[in-house]
Amino acid sequence: MKEITLDELKALQPEEYAYVDIRGEIAYSHGHIPGAICWNREDLPDRLPEGKKLIVYCSFGENSVPAAENLEAQGYEAYSLKQGYKAWLMKYCEELSEEELQKYERQMILPQVGRKGQKKIKNARILIIGAGGLGAPAALYLAGAGVGTLGIMDADNVSISNLHRQIIHSLERVDMNKAESAKMAIRNQNELVRVETYPFFLTPDNAEEIIGDYDFIIDAADNFETKFLINDTCVLLKKPFCHGGILQFQGQVMTYVPGDFPCYRCIFEEIPEKGSVPNCSQAGIIGAMAGIIGSIQALEAVKYVVGAGQLLTGRLLIFDGFSMNMRVIRFEKKNAQCRVCGDKKDINNIKEHAGEYMQEACLVKRG
Repeated sequence: MKEITLDELKALQPEEYAYVDIRGEIAYSHGHIPGAICWNREDLPDRLPEGKKLIVYCSFGENSVPAAENLEAQGYEAYSLKQGYKAWLMKYCEELSEEELQKYERQMILPQVGRKGQKKIKNARILIIGAGGLGAPAALYLAGAGVGTLGIMDADNVSISNLHRQIIHSLERVDMNKAESAKMAIRNQNELVRVETYPFFLTPDNAEEIIGDYDFIIDAADNFETKFLINDTCVLLKKPFCHGGILQFQGQVMTYVPGDFPCYRCIFEEIPEKGSVPNCSQAGIIGAMAGIIGSIQALEAVKYVVGAGQLLTGRLLIFDGFSMNMRVIRFEKKNAQCRVCGDKKDINNIKEHAGEYMQEACLVKRG
């Protein structure tokens, strides 16, 4: 079977050959070699141009070999592009640097991501509120995915008791602010990501200004006051966000996108009274649970940015790590009584309701 490289194609005139993409319509729609024909191998060959050399390509250059052989048996002059679409991306993708192509090639080759999706990820601005158990894995995976700008917000300092679950921190950074510690870890992982730190609490005074500057928000906070503040601010500003919560062996995730989807307050309605629900420092938490839920939050953010897959909108995912049971509760519509997005909402301005979000629990630093 004849293979051909991109360098060898330079010896030909553009009108002498045509690219034939056999990866499928989804992959083709997310990025392809300019001018390539999207061809299903089950289609009749009369869709292909006569009198031209056919340069058949797949993702890595393996599946295109038998496809080219098939075409050759039908009388076409067909070649398999060596190393496939990956080779073309590495050589000609102008929107991304060679270093970026090398870093992200394993996700760019996914039909749902491709060149266009990676460019969206590069241009995205994602804010993570809380650099603890949930924020740590979310930040690392989003940095690994190549998110252009990550905002990290946390007023607490790293303590030894954090390290069993907050994997972004280390012994060397105990007593350092968590946002600054996370920045150091991200820079060591991916120097191409810009990190903006907010080493202070989210409050009604700063919430709109900070959240308004980002495309997607990760709620990795560890108290209800902050979670309701994130929700209400995002709803009023029409900002999408992903909520995550963990306790002991259990975790939950839901995503809000502006529109007809229910928000966090639609489901949980009001901030619980102080002390009515234990936190992780009181009830305990298994470290791996934080990794699972934080990773799901990162995945939701990436899916939102690239516009692929089904988000957890109108659905609350509940995972029990002790029994390994997972269930999804559906919420088909908004809660008409919701105070921030319901028919008779009374929360129209965060600062006017500042007292609701500023209970003592919101200001206590947690270990």
